Amino acid sequence: MNLSRRARSAPCPRKNNRAGHAADIFVTKTAVRVIPSIEVSESDSEEELVRRVQDGNLEAFENLLALHSSRLRAFIAMRLPIPHLIDEIAHETFVFAHRHITDFEAGTDFGKWLRAIAFNLVRKETLRHRRTIENREKFLEHHLVEQAGRGADSPDSPVIVYLEECLRRLPKQQRELLEHKYKFSESSREMADAFNQSESWVRTSLCRIRTTLRKCIEEKMEAASPHPTH
Repeated sequence: MNLSRRARSAPCPRKNNRAGHAADIFVTKTAVRVIPSIEVSESDSEEELVRRVQDGNLEAFENLLALHSSRLRAFIAMRLPIPHLIDEIAHETFVFAHRHITDFEAGTDFGKWLRAIAFNLVRKETLRHRRTIENREKFLEHHLVEQAGRGADSPDSPVIVYLEECLRRLPKQQRELLEHKYKFSESSREMADAFNQSESWVRTSLCRIRTTLRKCIEEKMEAASPHPTH
């Protein structure tokens, strides 16, 4: 899953007005698939449904989804408001819950157990995304330092070519800030003095410049990559 294309806000969760109907998701042994809605018996308590699932009754798990699907998706959306990730994490949560249903203690809060599973999955995805961004920025910084050190005009690597093009598009002050950082290896304090700004301004500016360069390079790489013909 690539978070660089996940910046859209999730739509507000829609309330399910068909009370007493099952969710439109059903968990098999390996996946979640869409099924027609079915009636949920009011006589089936959550504890009874859990015990039936633990005995191998898949229809009972379908009823549990009817009880918890909307609230679980809203829980995920509050923490990771990216539409397709909401779907994926809800999917993974239900699959995990079904595979580990015998670990759940019937009679306790099943919804809370689902939310705990989803929370861990959201945290895992957030950490994965953070590592991806950090690795990209380290890669970018490595080439910035390399270029400043050797002063080469146009290295063979397309990424470096794109980097140089994106650097030329930056405002003069931002290019000068990068020069102080990577060519002169100045500290944040020294750069703040040189630009008559605060250290906080220096760090924030560098972060924004790295983000701008990364997006610029990604756009150029995507534009240069071959697109399948239909």
